[in-house]
Amino acid sequence: MNLIPKSYPSLIDIYTNTQIIDPDTNETINRWNYLEPETVACNVVALKPKETLEIFGKQYEHKKFVKIETASKFDLSQQAGNVRSKRGAVYFQPGDDPYVFNISNVNTQIDQLGSIVCYELYLEFFAALSEIAR
Repeated sequence: MNLIPKSYPSLIDIYTNTQIIDPDTNETINRWNYLEPETVACNVVALKPKETLEIFGKQYEHKKFVKIETASKFDLSQQAGNVRSKRGAVYFQPGDDPYVFNISNVNTQIDQLGSIVCYELYLEFFAALSEIAR
């Protein structure tokens, strides 16, 4: 499903990486919570660098970006995916294989009185979930 640059009330899954130290080997093991993500409400805006008023460098012309507006603050060490409408229509993926995005930028939107309106997350395509969740 392709979206025009417009905001849509949606849901998104947020994935967090946890580090576990194996007590037997002292090896650090990184695990993503792809099977038990945090689901949050958001507004989603499709961004095509060539068709938006926002300025992107030439190196970003052919990358897939999504802009998310949410009440919750997330950070660059997390990932997001399974972007869908509140009715369940999935965005940005072929078939039944959800896309996973790196959170590449976080901005805070502030109103004229200095209150936080929302957080803007800029997501950059990373991989299909089936490629990384094993």
